[in-house]
Amino acid sequence: MSWKVLALITLTILGCSEVFASSSSNDIRASDIQRRLINELAKHYPDAEVELTGPIHWVNGVSQVEPVSITIRNDDARGNIHFSVNDSNKGEWAEGWVSFSAWRKVKIALKRLHPGDILKQDDFVEQKVNISTGLAHEFRGVLYPISLEITGLEAIQTVLEGQFLTSSAVRKVPDVRRGDSVRVQLVSGDLIISTLGIAEESGYISKQIRVMTQKSKRELLGQLRPGNIVEVNL
Repeated sequence: MSWKVLALITLTILGCSEVFASSSSNDIRASDIQRRLINELAKHYPDAEVELTGPIHWVNGVSQVEPVSITIRNDDARGNIHFSVNDSNKGEWAEGWVSFSAWRKVKIALKRLHPGDILKQDDFVEQKVNISTGLAHEFRGVLYPISLEITGLEAIQTVLEGQFLTSSAVRKVPDVRRGDSVRVQLVSGDLIISTLGIAEESGYISKQIRVMTQKSKRELLGQLRPGNIVEVNL
């Protein structure tokens, strides 16, 4: 075998090695960027299972920049994020976008609930929804946590069958409801005067509540005590 053939074979092998090394380096870099993107998305979507569902598309800058820092720029509510990669040491940057999903367990209503209905566990089923898109994305910040009980809660707005439960749709069952009779205690030092009143709003023990005295029709603000007593300090 001539030296020219050996040289050609050697150059070919070295060339392939460089290609393989470059390919391996790119794979490692891409894997690092994907990992960092998932970590950033997890901050925006806590309690969700986040994964990238497509390849990264570079749209600006140096696409081979090393990812010293990654910042999510925009979430289009259709399962895509726009992000930037920066290398402050080299002064290089790049921008791209990638599709993703964020699956989270939520409570789904099995029947229509009306304002005032007391919530029961068997009125709901747990189900995973993708909160990176659609209505689930719009309400992702107020989805009722799956870890919290619903016992002692009531609906304050209509919840449709098949709709996920939100924190804004429920409240703790009040200790006193608007229109309930209460006993108003007017306190001034050691002097206490008691009279009947009507709750002007729903209220909770140890919280402030507005009431109207029955005789004088005077509106007062006091603290709700056990036994439907409202304490008003004069």
